[in-house]
Amino acid sequence: MDYFLLRQDVRYTNVPVLQKVMQTIDPWKLYDLRPEDIVKPLMFHVKANAESIFSDYIEGPIPLISDALKRLVQAYMPELPLKLTILTQIEQKIQKNYYIPFIERLIAVHPESEWNLDQSVLRKLVLQADAIRGHKIFRIQESTTPLIIVRLDVAESILRRDYTGIALERVRVK
Repeated sequence: MDYFLLRQDVRYTNVPVLQKVMQTIDPWKLYDLRPEDIVKPLMFHVKANAESIFSDYIEGPIPLISDALKRLVQAYMPELPLKLTILTQIEQKIQKNYYIPFIERLIAVHPESEWNLDQSVLRKLVLQADAIRGHKIFRIQESTTPLIIVRLDVAESILRRDYTGIALERVRVK
């Protein structure tokens, strides 16, 4: 089975940027955020202008999915915990609803993967076939940055719809 890394499309340069994330979410929990850590909906102010494009997937520092992408993800994973996050830009009077998906983390990096010198950034990802078998959407446990992987059927569903700002990068599986 083929798997793809879900990414924010780099061709979209005028996208909203989350402000004051570390003041809203405890920095020690940022990369290991759990549903119980968020009691009420989060609100982030964003740096954006009238021409900014709110993509359906915002990669970091915490992954956020739009309402439209949330419906597709829930079709594949109905039990997936999601937390509402509101993005606002006061000057432009913009407010958009996004969701933090709490996707299962798997230890799935194959030894043939390439890391930088201090093992903090994956340069070339290779997945272990036996570790990911049967999983449609998951996150890589070994990475400090949120790397979301989707199976071929999910990737095809994403490509069939009119989502904005999503890129899919094929990942090798051994």
